[in-house]
Amino acid sequence: MNHTGFVVSDMGRSLDFYQDLLGLKQERNQILEGEFISELVGYPDARLHIVYLGTGDLRHSVELIQYLNPAGTAAPMPERHQVGASHLGVIVNDLDAFYAELSSRGVRFVSPPAIRPGAVYPMASKGCYMQDPDGNWLELLERPPAPEGTTQA
Repeated sequence: MNHTGFVVSDMGRSLDFYQDLLGLKQERNQILEGEFISELVGYPDARLHIVYLGTGDLRHSVELIQYLNPAGTAAPMPERHQVGASHLGVIVNDLDAFYAELSSRGVRFVSPPAIRPGAVYPMASKGCYMQDPDGNWLELLERPPAPEGTTQA
């Protein structure tokens, strides 16, 4: 896998969320325009502000895309159960603390962390859904410790 992309309305606000609240690091930040990008996205004279964020391992990134031309417009976000809905799963070490911190800063969650009794690595022992400032869904997961000698994936 290379990246998961989200179209956003305000890059500054999204960077505040993904960098400051979630702790992701910028891997690339650029304006893309020209024949290649116009052909790729299917819009003549396309101009996009794209930022890739990750954990620093350069394996899988979150790609934030703000369409500067044509300007992006808000659309209703599908509910989690609707066809076409998507989400990004993120593993965290202490979901309860993460939930408390983000909730205190106004992040919208579906519910507090749900607990899965008896979960065995690599299954999630806790999980919850939240939304970024544009309504894109993220699923936060906490795993039990990996058995000794297991390489974490």
